[in-house]
Parts: sequence; structure tokens; C-alpha cells
Amino acid sequence: MVDLDDTDLQVEVLMRTNVGDRRIREKGNLLLIGSCMRIRYPDIVKEFLEREAGYFPLQVCLEETHANQAGFKIGAIVSYSSLKRVVVLTVDGSPHCVQLHFVVEDIKKHFTPDIEIEHYVVEKGEVHEVTAKAVKRARHLSKIQTMLES
Repeated sequence: MVDLDDTDLQVEVLMRTNVGDRRIREKGNLLLIGSCMRIRYPDIVKEFLEREAGYFPLQVCLEETHANQAGFKIGAIVSYSSLKRVVVLTVDGSPHCVQLHFVVEDIKKHFTPDIEIEHYVVEKGEVHEVTAKAVKRARHLSKIQTMLES
């Protein structure tokens, strides 16, 4: 468990959390946080933890954990816990953090099409909600290039 700013708000580490953890099942919703968010934007993390009080928070760093490992773990959690909703919060512009958004959308597409997903990124201290369409588009550089040329 990781404490944030000497408060009672805590975030578990994804790769150290059992996929069948009853606390996740009890909440029914998951808040996935890029690990660097706690250091770079602790106030935003605290705000999300307070706002999303009905969510079980997990942090992961895809710079130290391969996206496939994290994806398998998240997929298993979603499946075992019958989650209804997942919120993803990362920094914007990180080639590692963007993968967390990709992974969650892949899980939805291939395994749990009914799950609700919300994506948020933080750029220069400002939170931006991102659509699933934007996440999908970010995976296709040729489409981004075409948009830039228009």
C-alpha cells in the first residue's frame, strides 16, 4: 500500500495485487493510475481518489512492467471481479503511459464490451478527458498524419 501526502488515501500496486482481491469485487469499479502521477501530480491523484471513492485504485508503471503483463493482469481483474467501470488516469505525452489506455481499450474490445471506460490525461497540471475514439486514433500514425495534413 502506498500512502499519499500523509492522508488516509492509499493506492495499491497493480502487479502486487491479487486478481481475486475481494476489495476490488466489493467496489466493482477500478481506478488505474500511472505511477508517476503520484509524484508529479499528487493533488490530482488525491482529487480523483476522493471523487472516485467507489473505485479500487491501482497504480502501474509501464516503464517497469511490460504492457502485456499489465494487460493480462488487468484483464484477469476485470473478468474475476465482474467490474462495471474502469477509469484510467495518466500523464499525457508519455510513450509508456499511453499504452495503459491502449490496453484497457483492447480488454474492452476483445473480452468485456459492456464495461464502461473513462480516460483522463494530465498535461501541464490540467486534466483532460479523452474519448475512446482518440485512444484508438492514437494507435494509428497514418491516420494522425492524414489529420495533420488536412
